[in-house]
Amino acid sequence: MISSPLFVLASLVVSLHTLGLVILIFTNLILLILAFMLFFMLWKGTHEKNHDRYRLISGLLIRRAVFYDDQIDPETGIPGTKKATRLMVNKVFRKLFTEELISAKKNIAGMAAENLKYLYHQLKLESFALKKLNSAHWHTKAKAIQELTLMDMRELKDDLFVYTNDKNEYVRMEAQVAVVQFNGFEGLRFLDSITYAISEWQQIKLLHKLSNLPPAHIDISGWLKSPNTSVVVFALKLARNYHGFEMHDVILTCLDHPDPQVRLQAIHCLGEIYNDETSVHLISRFWRDDVRHQLAIIKALQNIGSEKDNIFLSTLLGNDDYDLKLNAARALASSGLKGFALLVEYNDADLVLNDIITQVRGELAA
Repeated sequence: MISSPLFVLASLVVSLHTLGLVILIFTNLILLILAFMLFFMLWKGTHEKNHDRYRLISGLLIRRAVFYDDQIDPETGIPGTKKATRLMVNKVFRKLFTEELISAKKNIAGMAAENLKYLYHQLKLESFALKKLNSAHWHTKAKAIQELTLMDMRELKDDLFVYTNDKNEYVRMEAQVAVVQFNGFEGLRFLDSITYAISEWQQIKLLHKLSNLPPAHIDISGWLKSPNTSVVVFALKLARNYHGFEMHDVILTCLDHPDPQVRLQAIHCLGEIYNDETSVHLISRFWRDDVRHQLAIIKALQNIGSEKDNIFLSTLLGNDDYDLKLNAARALASSGLKGFALLVEYNDADLVLNDIITQVRGELAA
C-alpha cells in the first residue's frame, strides 16, 4: 500500500506536468492567432492597396474614353490601355474594371457611350463574358448575357439567341430581352420555337423594349396558333398594341381557345380591333364562359357596340351580378341615344338598378 505522502507527491508532479502542457498549448495557440492576425492584416493592407490602385487605373481609363473626342484609329484604338491590357489576366482587376465600365455606360449616351463600348471590345472583355456562358451556374450565365446586352455587343446576337429557350427562367429572360434590343421586332423570332412559358412580367419587359422602337409590320398569325399558350397571349397583346386589324379573323378563332387566359386576351384585343360583325361573335359566346370573361365582353361592347346590341344588353339589366348590371348599363348608354333612352325607360323595381342608372347618368354628364 502506497503511503499517503508519496501519493500526494506523485499527484502533485502529475498536476504540474499537466499544467505545463496546458500552458504550452495555450501559448502556442495565442502565437498562432497572433501570426494569423498579422498575416491577415498584411494581406488586407496589400489587397486594399491593390484595390485602390486598380480603381485608380480603371477610373482614369474610363474617363479618358468618355472624353476622347478624336477619331479612333482602328489600329491603335483608344490610347493609354497598355497597363489595363496587362492587368486583364488578373481576375480581381478585370471584375472591378468591368463593373466600373458597365456602371458608366448605364449613365451616359451618345459618343461617350460608343467610346465605352469600343473600349470594352478593345480590351476583349466580351471574350470573358462569352466564357461565362458555359458556366454550370445560371446566375453567372444570366449576368454575362446582361453584361453583353448593356455593352451593346449586338454582333454576338446569334450567340445569345440559343439561350432564349434555356431551361432556366432568368437566363432565357435576359437572352430574350437581348435579342429584342439588338434586332427589334425581328428579334421576336424566338417565339417560333420556345417551349417554356413567357411570364407576365417578361411580357411587360418585352413590350416596353418594343415601345421604344418605331412600329414595324410583323406577321403574328403563326404565333396566334402556337401550342405555347403564353406565346398566343403575347401575340394578342402585340396585335392590340400595334393595331393589327388585318389579324381580326385569326383573333376571332382565339375566342374558342381551350385556355381561358387566351380567350380573355382575345376579348380585350377585339375591343380595339373590330368590324361590324365583331360584337355578334362576342355575344354568341357570352353564356359559354365565366363571369370574368362575360364582364370583359360587356366592356368590349361598351367600346365597339352599336344599337343592334341593345336588346342583348338590356337583358343583362336584370342580372343578379352587380358588375354585370353596371357595365351593361354603361354599354347601353355608350351605344347612342336609343340605348340611353332604353336604359332610362327600363321599368324595374330593382333599387340597385335604379342607383346604377343614376350613376351612369352622372358619368355621362361629367
